[in-house]
Amino acid sequence: MSSKCSKFLSTGVLRRHSDTQFLTVEAVNLDPDDARSVSVLMFDWSSGSPVIIPMADPSTVTIPPNQYRTFRSFQLSPVLFAYEVRILHPKDRDVVVNVFGLSDIAFDPQEGNNALQHDLAVVKLK
Repeated sequence: MSSKCSKFLSTGVLRRHSDTQFLTVEAVNLDPDDARSVSVLMFDWSSGSPVIIPMADPSTVTIPPNQYRTFRSFQLSPVLFAYEVRILHPKDRDVVVNVFGLSDIAFDPQEGNNALQHDLAVVKLK
């Protein structure tokens, strides 16, 4: 995907809450006519450098019109204490993404452990 038609969003490095077991990103395409592609990368920053966190779902998906998709990590390592989520987002107002920490795979979002799209920073990566 060309950087002219997409942008990188980042949570920045976040401290993991002790109850967080999984990371998830919800992406919705509200466009009534066109599909949109979204990519997600998750990083463990506990060592001071980024290490990719394995994901349970494909890291890139094309979301059909008026549908949403979920991107989930596998269960986080007990020693992970700092993480970041990066999203390659189409420059399209019809696509909205949100990031959540979950306490179990039953999708139990934790209060205050969320980053909504307006909380994410636009970053320029080369």
